[in-house]
Amino acid sequence: MSHDIKEMMEFGKDLKVLFVEDNQEVRLQLKKLLKNFFYSIDESEDGIHAFEMYEKFKIKTDNFYDLVITDISMPRLNGIELSKKMIEKNPNQLILIMSAHTESEKLIELIDIGIYKFVQKPIDHTVLLDSLSSVIKKTKKQKKFMEMEKKFKEIKNNNTILNKMAITDKLTSIYNRRYIDNKLFESFQNLESFSQKELSIIFIDIDDFKQINDNFGHITGDEVLITFSHIIKKHITNEIFGRWGGEEFIIICNNKNLQKSFNLAEKIRISLEEYKFNKVPKLTASFGIASYEKGDTVSKLLEKADSNLYIAKDNGKNRVII
Repeated sequence: MSHDIKEMMEFGKDLKVLFVEDNQEVRLQLKKLLKNFFYSIDESEDGIHAFEMYEKFKIKTDNFYDLVITDISMPRLNGIELSKKMIEKNPNQLILIMSAHTESEKLIELIDIGIYKFVQKPIDHTVLLDSLSSVIKKTKKQKKFMEMEKKFKEIKNNNTILNKMAITDKLTSIYNRRYIDNKLFESFQNLESFSQKELSIIFIDIDDFKQINDNFGHITGDEVLITFSHIIKKHITNEIFGRWGGEEFIIICNNKNLQKSFNLAEKIRISLEEYKFNKVPKLTASFGIASYEKGDTVSKLLEKADSNLYIAKDNGKNRVII
């Protein structure tokens, strides 16, 4: 036995084949030959039943058959129509057609719909073996390509997950301090290049958060931080919202002046004040806002917002200071 046939038989063990032939005698004879190469062969005697099997196989395995071998002349649904329906479902479906037809119109139609191989009846076993060898080699290439594509997607997905983890606060699922620092630096670069005209930042601090942890426990405190973040996110459109640290949060308002930032902060403040938390009786927050002025650095802008936040705290909390 040649090396090619051995290799073909070895690889063919794992391939799933659908064999469609209405002539029982021919079907039994050819299936006997095909079983030398394929361990898994599903058979059908007409096109409609074959297509039902094709769809059920996809639902059951989440894969298509590796190879479909079908006659052309069959009751209810001929091989050409069957092939068209299969190729609509799976444009990459490998189909080997067998037929006694020799009309050029039929052969042209087979080429047009993308049939991979055509074998003339009565079947010459040598020709069939050559065709099967070609089909199996092509299937092998497709499988290798699909495996590489799958691995590439897995790597890409893993990188996406890792990148998201690197910029996301683990508890609240909003942006973390690292990401916020980078975005602030980026905003200042845009101001310096005149691609951005305005920049404001809003510091937010939950009022009396230590009492929540002391009175209700740290698990409840974590739940409050998560809910608090969700409430604020509902008001965020083009702004960048993140956790600065502990119970302190920040909103970067690119291209927003002081008044617009104040309006946003006031809406958030009222939403927090009115929200009914599960375990804590009431929760409020204080806000400090600052806008970029010529000559400001990142540190200077943060210092101005932080100073306004402390003024809000010192003047009774639950308020916005600009």
